[in-house]
Amino acid sequence: MEKISKAISYLFHPLLIPSLGMLVLFNSGTYLSYLPPDMKKWMLVIVFLCTYVVPLAFIPFFLYQRVIMNIQMNSRRERYVPLVISFVLYTFCFYLIRRISIPHMYHSFILSSLLSILAIMLINLRYKISIHMAGVGGLVALVGFLAFYLKVDLQFYLGVSVLLAGLIGTARIFLKAHTPGEVYAGFLTGFTVVLLTLALY
Repeated sequence: MEKISKAISYLFHPLLIPSLGMLVLFNSGTYLSYLPPDMKKWMLVIVFLCTYVVPLAFIPFFLYQRVIMNIQMNSRRERYVPLVISFVLYTFCFYLIRRISIPHMYHSFILSSLLSILAIMLINLRYKISIHMAGVGGLVALVGFLAFYLKVDLQFYLGVSVLLAGLIGTARIFLKAHTPGEVYAGFLTGFTVVLLTLALY
């Protein structure tokens, strides 16, 4: 069970959520899907590099400099620098995506991702919450908003994202990485920030 929980935590790392969200938008069956394949490819490359590959590339440096003690980043103090770096990279990603002439929903989603990082940074000053759950909470909010706002049937995506939320939350609690309260707080933070950004921006 511990190996399964670790596998779930690694496979559905919160840094992957922006890329997963882009795939949902690409395959939503709405006007958001009708982009040239080359444009989709380059957008996904930009998002994947800025929000996943480059932030992860800093991990060995952080470990070497003892900014973090391990890749789990168990304490609030260890999270400060990685969160700041992620926020800068997410902001750069938003800048790049914003310059592409695409439906506004894509801009909104990337903005919601960087605002989620900002919210986590601020909360982390006082309280430790689950970043994993903030990520998957944002994914649930994205799918739910698309289904409601665009009146499309996204039951499959919604079901999968809710199932992922349950699996990830259970895994984080089982590994004693978070308390149930930290898991719920993380989910609500990600869900709320993404939903409000998509609705208002």
